[in-house]
Amino acid sequence: MDCDLKLSGAAVIDGSGAPARRADVAIHRDRIAAVGDLADLAAARTIDCTGKTVTPGFIDIHSHADWLVPGGDHGALVEPFVRQGMTTLVGGNCGFSPAPITERNRGAAHEASRLIVDEAIVLGWQSMGEFLDGLQESGVSLNCAELVGHGAVRSAVTGALDPAPPTRDELRAMERFVRDALAAGCVGVSTGLGYPPGIFAHADELVHFASWAAREAKLFTSHLKAYSWMSGALATDPTTEPHNLAALDEILRVGERSGARVQVSHLIFVGRQTWPSYPKALARIDEARARGLDVAFDAFPYTAGNTTASVIFPAHVLPRLEEVLANPEELASLRSFATFAFEALGFGLPDIQIMRANAPALNQYDGLRVTEAAARAGMEPFDFYCRLVLESGRQARVLIHTYSGDRGEEEALRAVLAHPQCLIETDTFVTRDGHQNPASYGTFPRVLSTYVKEGLFTLEEAVRKMTGAAAERLGWKDRGWVRQGCAADLVVLDATTLADTATFEDPARFPLGIERVLINGRAVLEDGRYDARARAGRVLRG
Repeated sequence: MDCDLKLSGAAVIDGSGAPARRADVAIHRDRIAAVGDLADLAAARTIDCTGKTVTPGFIDIHSHADWLVPGGDHGALVEPFVRQGMTTLVGGNCGFSPAPITERNRGAAHEASRLIVDEAIVLGWQSMGEFLDGLQESGVSLNCAELVGHGAVRSAVTGALDPAPPTRDELRAMERFVRDALAAGCVGVSTGLGYPPGIFAHADELVHFASWAAREAKLFTSHLKAYSWMSGALATDPTTEPHNLAALDEILRVGERSGARVQVSHLIFVGRQTWPSYPKALARIDEARARGLDVAFDAFPYTAGNTTASVIFPAHVLPRLEEVLANPEELASLRSFATFAFEALGFGLPDIQIMRANAPALNQYDGLRVTEAAARAGMEPFDFYCRLVLESGRQARVLIHTYSGDRGEEEALRAVLAHPQCLIETDTFVTRDGHQNPASYGTFPRVLSTYVKEGLFTLEEAVRKMTGAAAERLGWKDRGWVRQGCAADLVVLDATTLADTATFEDPARFPLGIERVLINGRAVLEDGRYDARARAGRVLRG
């Protein structure tokens, strides 16, 4: 036989943004052997795809599911990703990578893993190379690539809650960790500047990290210090310069000083009072590109995102948060700040939904808004929220609503998604327990159905944003396109029935219209059946 499998008669969208064309796709082992009129090509198996669309497998450029894949049951957990057409995830985002691990950060990393996994995982590795080698040896259900996180590196050297700038010797130690991780195959460096220890980092420290990525021609990604017009992460006057724009300017300057290629993580506008700033943010990115900076961004197609419950507290209280929450005088001051901040931002505790309380007495409130849960508990909402943070050991995870829109008002979200430099990401994970994020189930189908139908972009452009454009950003030459010689990561979908069905109220629902998913030439979703035991993925090293 000339090939193992032939998909015949499909409308092929190749990932470049070019118009769909009728073609056959031949697969031999793990590669695309040919694309075109292949009527004379003999195949061990032929699938008639007339009326269907074939695309590259979708690349999630911003995932946190890398913490799931070391688990033996991860094949079952990642089913929602595969059923929405995802074949590759990029982990290590927001500065939160599974390595490096030292005695300085082992305890913090072990506890922090509870944000993402049902039970804290055994950290059986130290370096990023050991982590990637372990994944490769055990096998992965999707392709996995990894960023090395600034937060993980800094905490490995100085600890997770030390606000002091690193010394020269500490910076040298951090550089060794980063260079080792990049040499082991990490595709870039990430920062999580809204969380400790990233929230304590000054621009000069970030320039060092970005320059280490630039030296290896790899990506520098950044969760910004602020995504709302006023934030406790910054001490400047937000009426003079909104904090979200100041945070964006900070990372653009870091990129220009370091020469790094910058990827702004999940470009969002938190709170109703922040939404109007989106034109200025997009304009500043365009202006930076005009000056020569290689900068792009990513976003998810929902008006809420998952994060840790402690993210709402100001940076200066984080090192001693438990002490502050237990001190009546300091708590009263914090309550006053929160009341003022929520009113100023146009969002508050009614807009925060509990995903997983991660506290035995409070898990009954999973899925509820904070105000609903507080009412059931007979508590004031702010007191309940503080209890949630304390009893979970800061590990409660929540969905914060009013991200770039809310309840049908999506002007800012749609402008971000439609921008030519926007890639599509999920920024999510899945767990056995708790309330899920609908992005885990419907991100890519939602973009391909809802926003294509509304005219934000063509189907071909939507596919480009989640395949070829992501591959280019990561420096990949052989994955992300339907081309001869590329990896056979493919999706067969029915564009006439394609739809996301997951909602914030009922998130664990699979989409419609994704009929087949192939990862490295192996069918892992076919005729409605998902193979949870398949280890068809690869560890992708840059």
